Amino acid sequence: MNLTNPTEKQLRQYGLMMAGVLSLFVTLFLYKAWHTAAMALGVWVLFFLVMGLLAPTRLEGVYRAWMKFAEVIGNFNFKLILGLVYLVFFTLTRLVASLFREDPLTRKIEPEKKSYWHDCEPRSSDPKRFEKQF
Repeated sequence: MNLTNPTEKQLRQYGLMMAGVLSLFVTLFLYKAWHTAAMALGVWVLFFLVMGLLAPTRLEGVYRAWMKFAEVIGNFNFKLILGLVYLVFFTLTRLVASLFREDPLTRKIEPEKKSYWHDCEPRSSDPKRFEKQF
């Protein structure tokens, strides 16, 4: 999506999408009997609907402001969610490994060992084994 120079089609889609989403909130407000809020939001629905259908290029300023706001919120959510996932996942993994005394990287130093080398089984030298590795 081109944020610097939105096309007329993108602006029309934006106007109609905003009208549609806001109309869902108007419906919810009417259901809850919040008539003042529903009428105030209904004005915005009409604004976006009319502008989206008749003059989508006039929505460019609103579109740019909305996209800047969305970028800020997206960056915040990105950092927050990834930070929490990282913290929870690796913390829980480490706690579980500590409970079971697991050391998957075999980092423990054992002075009585001569070498830490792990022998592996020899593989066949057939070149066909490289064709379907997964």
